[in-house]
Amino acid sequence: MRWPIRSQILIPFVVVQAATIIGIAVAASWLAVRSVEETIHARLSGVAETLRQSNFPLTERILTQLRDLSGAELVALNGAGAVRASTLDNVESSVANLNVVVWTANTPITANKQLIDIQGVTYFGGQVERRIAGETQNVFVLYPQSSWLVARRNAMLTPLIIGGVLFLLGVVTSVLISRHIGRRIHRLEQQVSRIANRDFAPMTVPALNDELRDLAVKVNQMGRLLEDAIRHAGDSARSQILTQLVGGLSHQFRNALTGARVAIQLHQRRCDTDDQSALEAALRQLQLTEEQIKALLQVTRGKQATQLREGDWFTLVGEVVSLIAPLCVHRGITLEQEIGEGIWPTHDVDAARAAVLNMCMNAIEAAGNGGKLRIRALRESDQFLLEICDSGSSGSLEPEIFDLFYTTKPEGIGLGLFLARQVASDNHGTLTASRETDWTVFRMVLTQNKPFDGKELR
Repeated sequence: MRWPIRSQILIPFVVVQAATIIGIAVAASWLAVRSVEETIHARLSGVAETLRQSNFPLTERILTQLRDLSGAELVALNGAGAVRASTLDNVESSVANLNVVVWTANTPITANKQLIDIQGVTYFGGQVERRIAGETQNVFVLYPQSSWLVARRNAMLTPLIIGGVLFLLGVVTSVLISRHIGRRIHRLEQQVSRIANRDFAPMTVPALNDELRDLAVKVNQMGRLLEDAIRHAGDSARSQILTQLVGGLSHQFRNALTGARVAIQLHQRRCDTDDQSALEAALRQLQLTEEQIKALLQVTRGKQATQLREGDWFTLVGEVVSLIAPLCVHRGITLEQEIGEGIWPTHDVDAARAAVLNMCMNAIEAAGNGGKLRIRALRESDQFLLEICDSGSSGSLEPEIFDLFYTTKPEGIGLGLFLARQVASDNHGTLTASRETDWTVFRMVLTQNKPFDGKELR
């Protein structure tokens, strides 16, 4: 059976509140009744004591004054039992045969449990004896039972009314609080349902800083994480498809380029001419394109990699410079190079060469015809530093330029810089991009100069 949280909050709270208020009201009523009873008894006891100790004659005027003070009707009898004075009219026949017990002042008149019916009115009765001039006189003290009950009821009524009002206020307050909390929980439930239906718009965080506000913040955070996870899952699936597509096309292009290069080389051997600059330029262009195809293959390599070849960073940078030098001459780009000496090993020379080539080709495109290109490969203390600088604007240099498939070129596919940063990470280094005066600088810094073993490959 479903038991809503609002009911779980409301019912126990109301029950506890009701028990508390009822208990307090009953106790207050009992104490009020006891106080009223003691007050009435004190007044009647005072009248009784006054009657016992007084020696003045009792007249109707005196009895009326005593009645006004105590609320009790008084009937005075002489020694012969005849009515001498009374606050009641025509009671001679009613009290002639009454046998009312003698009342002691220390005992409440209601404790006698002697009810007397006179002229249709029921009284608590008590008899007080007094002696005057050797004569014993009796005085009947008659307290109306209705006055006794009214006084008790009035004493009980006020605490009970106050308790009832407090109980109603408590119930109303509890209902309002439970509804308020229930609505807030319902909003959280609706937000979770929207997230389950892939609606990740954040909910409004409550202004009241409490646990439900913290929960709302966590639900919004969960929504963002799920949205990112679903988006990344979609990107991953798309990336896998694109990777497979690029890998397949790259193999086909590489095979075609290899065939074209071999055909040109055979033609070069058979061609009997001294000027073979055109063929050599074609061969360099084919080699350059083949190296770029290798860069695409590095992205699709994954776990099914071919045998990796170790190499040296200084050597491969020099090879890349020799590849792009003719292209720079063709475009009128001033090429500055500073390649140091020594050995800085890499476990995958093909990937490293492809990364450097991609960054150089990007720099050539950014510099444009007549621009400048500067390549530095130096060893500084315990670090290897590679800088590829161009005089172009290079557009955006935001961190996302290194993300897979991110590109600002209409014809680009966003692989080059992703591959370059991957290579830097595989070689225990970093790759950053910055704008320094008139140069756009891509800086790769490697920090580990020792041979790699198979455990270090990712």
